[in-house]
Amino acid sequence: MATSDHATEELRTRVRQQEVVADLGHEALETDDLETLLADATHAVAETLEADYCKVLETLPGGDTLLLREGVGWRDGLVGEQTVQADAGSQAGYTLLTREPVVVCDLEAETRFSGPDLLVDHDVTSGISVVIGSLEDPWGVLGVHTTDGREFAEHDVTFVRNVADLLGSAIENERTKRRLRETRGLTEKIVEASPIGITIVGEDGEMEFANDRAEEILGRDRARINELRFDDPEWDEVDSNGDPLAEAELPFSKVLESGEPISDRVSGVLRPDGERVWISVNGVPLRDDRGEIDSVVFTIEDITDRKRLESELEATLERVTDALNAFDTDWNFTYLNDRAKELLGAQDRDLIGKNVWEEFPSAVDSRFEEEYRRAMETQEQITFEEYSPVAEAWLEITLYPSETGLSVYFRDVTERREMETALRESERRFRTLAEHLEAIVWLSGDDPTDFIYVNSAYEDVFGLNRATLYQEGGSWLAAVHPEDHERVRRAYERLPETEFDEEYRIRRPDGECVWIHSRAVPVSGDGGEDTRIVGIDTDVTERKAYQRRLEESNERLEEFAYAASHDLQEPLRMISSYLRLVDGRYADALDEDGREFIQYAVDGADRMQEMIDGLLAYSRVDTRGDPFEPVDCQAVLEDVLADLEMRIEESDAEIEVGALPTVYGDASQLRQVFQNLLSNAIEYSGEGPPRITVRADRSGEEWVLSVEDEGIGIDPEETDRIFEVFNRLHSIEEHPGTGIGLALCQRIVERHDGRIRVDSEPGEGATFSVTLPATPVDNDR
Repeated sequence: MATSDHATEELRTRVRQQEVVADLGHEALETDDLETLLADATHAVAETLEADYCKVLETLPGGDTLLLREGVGWRDGLVGEQTVQADAGSQAGYTLLTREPVVVCDLEAETRFSGPDLLVDHDVTSGISVVIGSLEDPWGVLGVHTTDGREFAEHDVTFVRNVADLLGSAIENERTKRRLRETRGLTEKIVEASPIGITIVGEDGEMEFANDRAEEILGRDRARINELRFDDPEWDEVDSNGDPLAEAELPFSKVLESGEPISDRVSGVLRPDGERVWISVNGVPLRDDRGEIDSVVFTIEDITDRKRLESELEATLERVTDALNAFDTDWNFTYLNDRAKELLGAQDRDLIGKNVWEEFPSAVDSRFEEEYRRAMETQEQITFEEYSPVAEAWLEITLYPSETGLSVYFRDVTERREMETALRESERRFRTLAEHLEAIVWLSGDDPTDFIYVNSAYEDVFGLNRATLYQEGGSWLAAVHPEDHERVRRAYERLPETEFDEEYRIRRPDGECVWIHSRAVPVSGDGGEDTRIVGIDTDVTERKAYQRRLEESNERLEEFAYAASHDLQEPLRMISSYLRLVDGRYADALDEDGREFIQYAVDGADRMQEMIDGLLAYSRVDTRGDPFEPVDCQAVLEDVLADLEMRIEESDAEIEVGALPTVYGDASQLRQVFQNLLSNAIEYSGEGPPRITVRADRSGEEWVLSVEDEGIGIDPEETDRIFEVFNRLHSIEEHPGTGIGLALCQRIVERHDGRIRVDSEPGEGATFSVTLPATPVDNDR
């Protein structure tokens, strides 16, 4: 009896579930409100299965998460906000991956996935999840859950799946309706906003529709267009040559007669303002259910500008200096410009409409015919060079094929071919010369590791096979000494943007260390194209050894100069000291001449000491200077003016200073240069107060710093002598000094890779100009 009761109860449950599915299906057919349907479905499923929760999860764009779109039983605020990960870690994600209904009896004991926060936070124990939508493109998941442990029957799973299938159908129907609405709306918008004019002509020839663009092209509003027939005289329609079109030739008549679409029919119609507009017309017949033509849709494109441009193009082609001709698909001439006639020797012949192979039989079976026919077969642009016996010249020919024929552009390149021949001969001579040079000569593309040529000197200097450079262009760097390697590599990789100029050591396979000076520069064609890099590598080992010996010699000479100056200064200081003692102790016993003689001797000793100090400073310019760094000349000059403040005030000097730059150099030595030049300008100012101007001018990648005075000036014949050591133009009595200041300035400027000169005339002042390289930062500006 109990078994019978159970079966009866199960039957009632199934009937109830089928009734719910039927009710929801009926609702889905009658309503367009998807949200209400989803809500009703979740309530119905939860109520029917006596479950605590029911949910509809929607897959969000990207497919990584699911949104709680609708549900029953969940805490307030979660529906419409809560998301669940769509991966194998959640029941919903697992359902999407397997595409099969998933039944859970005890979530805590579940091994296929873990419970997501949404289920765990609501104490869910059991449940069913099924996919909503197609298995290939699921829309989401329908899930029903209980807090108590439950084993769901097969009909329960079927019930949930049936509801999910019903929702999937409703969602797909909603999608279809929405797409249909969007398509219809889009079609209407496209027609109205189309840049192409659209008109419809009924089967009776009456105009039925025109969009905004058609109104604009035809110069009439829609109401007026609808009042006219297709053949109304007001259109005054003419063909592309300007001849009136008969009714049978009008586009509508052609479609009606043939029942087929027409395309690219060019004609001209008259606007009410008297302007003729040229149009390209495409027409398509629309048929009713019986297959009869109901109307014709036309698209209209305004080609008035194109028509004008075609006329201008035709005139332009006549002005093209290179040759141009064209053929139709039967190889008959359709066009030749004057240059083509000249090269083909056809100035006195009319070739239009004539066959090229008949008019020029020498071209038959030649490369010209081969390439012409290949271009038409492949419909690809082809360029080639060939000697033409007709033109008696080398021609460069470019072929432009189309479905209607072939356009041929050609020009005489005989002169270029002769130049190329001369260039090849020049390259041959270059290679012959390069192979006999001791220096390494190489040539590469714009990639410095893409070697084109390396002479045999590479094998003599590096001791390596040059063939490896063609295979692996950077292999020579492995021979560079480790201490130089990184610097050389970075500089080499900057080619061709910057020149390469480096000295470095290499290790030959036999262990010998060799010094190399490499210089490489980019070289481009006249038009700036086809960049190549030319390099010369020279073995400078002997020069480096000589330079090292010279440096050692200079160091010994400097040590000698220092020792000599020290030994010379000691007796001079003693002489000067004792003379001053004599002057101090026995001044009363000496007459005026004696005191004067002692003063002369002291002055001479002091001057000698100054000369020795000057010589020592002169000898140490290169060896005892500070490392170069950016130097603010404005700050240096301000320090000099502070040191000369007393002399400036005593002489009432006026010094005008312009904006001075930052240069790369030794600040201490540049200060000496400014101090010497300003001191001289004050000293040789003449009778009046000194008037001095200091300024700077940019000249390419250099700065020219000038000190200009209005003093006594210098004879131009003496301007070179003043930079020599101890060379003076004036006596000590006239102007004191050691005669070494300007020589010291020149030595300092030369250390800075600069130049110093003087421009002067006697009585007209002097301008001393110092030219120094700008800083690297300034050079980049």
